[in-house]
Amino acid sequence: MEEEEYELVPLNPLRKMEKRLDRLEKSGIPSQAAGELVDVVKTNQRVVDDMVKTNAELMTKITELTNTVNQMITKMDEFLNRLEVGGTEGQEVQEAPAVNNDVEKRMERMEKRINAVLVSTLAKSRAKQIARPMQR
Repeated sequence: MEEEEYELVPLNPLRKMEKRLDRLEKSGIPSQAAGELVDVVKTNQRVVDDMVKTNAELMTKITELTNTVNQMITKMDEFLNRLEVGGTEGQEVQEAPAVNNDVEKRMERMEKRINAVLVSTLAKSRAKQIARPMQR
């Protein structure tokens, strides 16, 4: 079963373009020039359609990325909870703050690295998507 795509498009710019085209046709422009104008409008619409599709794909990928990061955070929390349980069983309670500070520092560094990887991956993906319509 084939899915139909729908999008919201403001009608004011389309109506203005239709009126302009009518005025151009009435002014006696040769049919070749009118044909070229129609081609330009069609090309413009293809570019807009490509941008809409790219934007939708990007939003989907960001949603997937967010879900993956949330899953990873959950797993890290579980891992840290296990570390805390294992660390407090064999050590005195006074040593726990030092261990927690060390773990927190490591977590902050890990979080910064993960964020840097995510940003660079997102930037590369966006650059590829922008480059695709230009190659056509």
